[in-house]
Amino acid sequence: MWLLSPSQIVAALTVDLVVGDPHGWPHIARFAGVLAAPYERWLTRHFSRNLLLGLIFWILVVGTMLAGYVIIRFICSLISPIATYVFDTSIIYQAVAARDLHKHAKTVLRALVSGDLSMARQQLSYIVGRDTLDLDASEISRATIESVAESLVDGIVAPLFWAVVAGAPGALVYRTANTLDSIVGHRTPAYEKFGKASARIDDLLNWVPARICALIICSFRLPANWPKVQREAATHASPNAGWPESAMAYALGIRLGGTNFYGGEAVQGPIFNVSGRAATISDIKSSLSRIWLVVFAAGGLFIGLLSVPEGLTMVARHEVPGKTTTMIRPVGNGMIILARLGQPSEANGTPSPIGHTVPYGTGCSMPRFQAFHAWLPSIRPSGTQTTMLARMGDCWIAMGHMP
Repeated sequence: MWLLSPSQIVAALTVDLVVGDPHGWPHIARFAGVLAAPYERWLTRHFSRNLLLGLIFWILVVGTMLAGYVIIRFICSLISPIATYVFDTSIIYQAVAARDLHKHAKTVLRALVSGDLSMARQQLSYIVGRDTLDLDASEISRATIESVAESLVDGIVAPLFWAVVAGAPGALVYRTANTLDSIVGHRTPAYEKFGKASARIDDLLNWVPARICALIICSFRLPANWPKVQREAATHASPNAGWPESAMAYALGIRLGGTNFYGGEAVQGPIFNVSGRAATISDIKSSLSRIWLVVFAAGGLFIGLLSVPEGLTMVARHEVPGKTTTMIRPVGNGMIILARLGQPSEANGTPSPIGHTVPYGTGCSMPRFQAFHAWLPSIRPSGTQTTMLARMGDCWIAMGHMP
């Protein structure tokens, strides 16, 4: 796990919600776009457009961005720890785009509310790739909600996820990769092969975040809707786009997906929540509220993950008939103490009285990310200070803070 403070997630989200992405400010997505153009020209001038060249292109752009990050961060480290903290936080802030997502979708909503379909179509064309000139109010609403649903992944959940996994460099790589997918990840004669690496890497980076996002979107009606979301999301051509769209369809009770036109050609996509009603203007408002739900839920989830201390001690003990399991907790100086929960149980093959200390080697250290996923419904026996005792089958797992 990269060293990252929960306060940096809080600060990055706060700045994004307050400031957004002011026009003309330095931004990692713009830098990635500036780098991509000359690299593509140079590579394609000397070599044919193929899969390998597309991968080299991706590595060059991402590698240059990372090299720039390392250089600037090193300079910041020479100034002060505060400069490093601010720089890393600014990278995470730039990788998130919640306020801008809300702003762009709301411009479409305002045009629809005022009855200006022409303006609504024009504003919609800035956030979707489909043809918008002939769309009616219901289709404009559907397209806007679908755009919001997809953007919740790459604009909020995914950058936060990769920031937690790999710190500011993780957020930087994700935003750069997502930008490259938008530039070259198209199925056109020029980019079918050249852009495939960028498209597939973006799919890989969004795989887990897309499913986390879908869980959050339909969290209030999860037991009833999740099996349907799973089933229908799998019908989408993209391994990820179907998850937030399907979840949004069931969360709002509307029908999403279907036929879209690109360059005058009809493209039939899957339909999510077939029995749902047609999307309306009010549903755009509801989808906008889901943006804040995802911001606070995902932010809280990842802040909680970062708050789990590194190096949790985890000890699994099989139950012995007629005896209770011994809990183990750290007490400092590389030692752990056994706390009896009932009849004495065995540790290392010999009975252990209360207060007996043994080396940490009795248990095992686990990284924060693994520890987070090991959280289960637990009990906290009286008279002990163990953080958690969770049951898995016929085993108990005791976890406590390392000193």
